[in-house]
Amino acid sequence: MIFSIAWKNFSRQGIRAALNVTVTALAMIAVVFNISLYNGFQAQTTRNMIRTDVAGGHYRAPGFDILSPTEWEDFTLKIPTALKDLPPSDKAEVLVQQGQLFPNRRLYPVQMRGIDINQTLLDLPLEGLKSYSGKVNDIIPAVLGIKMAQKAHLKKGDTAVLKWRDQYGVVDARDMLVVDVVTMVNSRVDEGVLWLRLDHLRDMTGRPGEISWVAVKDFQGPVAAMEFQTVEELIADILNLIENDRKYAKIFWIILIFLAGIGVFNTQILNVFKRQKEIGTLMALGMTAAQIVGLFTLEGSMAALLSVVVALILGTALFAWFQSVGLDISHLSESTIPVHENILLDIHSSEVAATLVIIVCVMVLVSWLPVRKITRLDPTLALRGRAIT
Repeated sequence: MIFSIAWKNFSRQGIRAALNVTVTALAMIAVVFNISLYNGFQAQTTRNMIRTDVAGGHYRAPGFDILSPTEWEDFTLKIPTALKDLPPSDKAEVLVQQGQLFPNRRLYPVQMRGIDINQTLLDLPLEGLKSYSGKVNDIIPAVLGIKMAQKAHLKKGDTAVLKWRDQYGVVDARDMLVVDVVTMVNSRVDEGVLWLRLDHLRDMTGRPGEISWVAVKDFQGPVAAMEFQTVEELIADILNLIENDRKYAKIFWIILIFLAGIGVFNTQILNVFKRQKEIGTLMALGMTAAQIVGLFTLEGSMAALLSVVVALILGTALFAWFQSVGLDISHLSESTIPVHENILLDIHSSEVAATLVIIVCVMVLVSWLPVRKITRLDPTLALRGRAIT
């Protein structure tokens, strides 16, 4: 009975009820969309990092730090047998050394990164190096990413002087040939990086069999004289950046829920004020104050319940369309964020359910708060419409 009365009263509100339902539904859609967009950004960033650089983790020379280029030469070691025997699909040997490039009479510090050309673990477009022999000649073949090529003002077929030190500190220099300029989805393996064959870089620096790290498909257990760094440790800076952005996004979510709650709150206050005679009549007919409060709370809660249905219908259509186009982030192409493709939503059902439950609970709360005063109304004054002035 109370439900049927509440539904009739709610439906009679007309445009006010429709606006409350619409605003609450849009708030639900906006919050879920924002959360899913962050999830999608994190998922694509992690996926790009894994397939181009991190894989399943790195076994690194103890003390090696990619942010300390002056110390790279001091933290290399022979590859252990336990890792050397892995197939090319399960490991990628990498040697990193510091170099100096002189394109067009300019000095450009570079990271000479040599990688096993037969590895298939990392998805890197280095096919241009496979046609060269394992012996270093007078000209050193190298592959550049687009960003690296643009900043160094080099293109395919260009040559430049490359200078480096070997393991004994002896300075050497030869011509470097750009055999290919490729697109890298991960800026960290593009900007400032000169891709060489691992056997070439070992010969150039006098470090036969040495590596800076070995990227592996899966954790192989403890390996003597090497430190294992997990995927989470290797991409911790990106994960922390996204997590910090989520904290600021929560302010946006709270504002949306607050605005949706204001509409229901104002409607409830107006209902109590305008329907004093109705409240007095219900009290005279024997309804307790608690039952009347429940009736008005149910009316206000119906906006939240209907908004869930509207949000599911509109949200499904909106999200399906968005997944077909994605979010264009080409304006971030100059940043070091390892994502160039459009961002797609990563929707988690648990987060959707939690968002809907939280917003519905908030709507129920703001439906109840304004009608608490009904318990203090005098039925006689309410019948005369003077209980609230």
